[in-house]
Amino acid sequence: MIPPPLNSQKVEVVGIGAGTLDDLWLVPDFRDQEGVSQALDYIQMGGGPVATALCVLAVEGHTAALLDTLGDDATGAAIAQGLADCGVSHAGICQVPRARSTRAVILVRQGDGARQIVYLPSNAGDLSLSESQRQLIRQSRLLHLNGRHEHAAREAVEIAKAAGVTVSFDGGAGRYRDSIRDLVLASQIRILSRDFAQHFCGSEDLSSMQNKLLDSPTQILVITEGVQGSHVALPDGARFHQPAFTASPLVDTTGCGDVYHGAFLHGWLQQWSPQRCAEFASQKAAQNAQGLGGRWVCQKVHAGFQK
Repeated sequence: MIPPPLNSQKVEVVGIGAGTLDDLWLVPDFRDQEGVSQALDYIQMGGGPVATALCVLAVEGHTAALLDTLGDDATGAAIAQGLADCGVSHAGICQVPRARSTRAVILVRQGDGARQIVYLPSNAGDLSLSESQRQLIRQSRLLHLNGRHEHAAREAVEIAKAAGVTVSFDGGAGRYRDSIRDLVLASQIRILSRDFAQHFCGSEDLSSMQNKLLDSPTQILVITEGVQGSHVALPDGARFHQPAFTASPLVDTTGCGDVYHGAFLHGWLQQWSPQRCAEFASQKAAQNAQGLGGRWVCQKVHAGFQK
């Protein structure tokens, strides 16, 4: 399936990132030796940090589009359909003939939601922005990035800057690299894991990280710590800690950070206070951990999954 051209379509949020297709298996425990065990549950669902954040935004009523490259395989078609089922436009996705799309197998341990992940990356290549994609960015309110498709992301940032479009950056744990520092520095909304922030700043001290990351043009900084909650800081000196909500039951931690991003950005688009944004995002992240799959919180509104 090749998406239709964007034409004059206008959306609030444009995301540049990688869409994936996840096979999630709930298992009693992880094995460190060869063997066979019975799974407790299974679901197939779309994933990817930016893609999942956009799904949350769409479920909350915003128009959103993902820009990415996928293979023209069955996996790519399923990824695009999963986005569409959540209300995210996939018209900005380029499907590359005879290319492979990203797929992951995720083992989720019963009881604590811990994961073991094995993935096969896409070979569809890097994104190159078309004029219709550039226009989509110019007309949006928010550009959401996580460092994927670096060249296209840099061009998108320049387009956003010229058009007065706000840029948000998702700095996930284990995803820091020196080559994307400029993308972080260009963003006004910075939601970073503590691991990412520590690598970016070269410091483990929270106050030091906040001071360094609150340089212009930052409007708001969030440093997330999973079950330890999140730390919000603003340029005017205001700082507070948002405790994490408890997921009951706790099933799967996949996608909770991505859901946090989407929910926080929803609040920002609604012009909520930082406190309300952080509380809402924490609630949504905890709700997502109550079911299997990174977009479980979205399935109550859209049936974009298979079981």
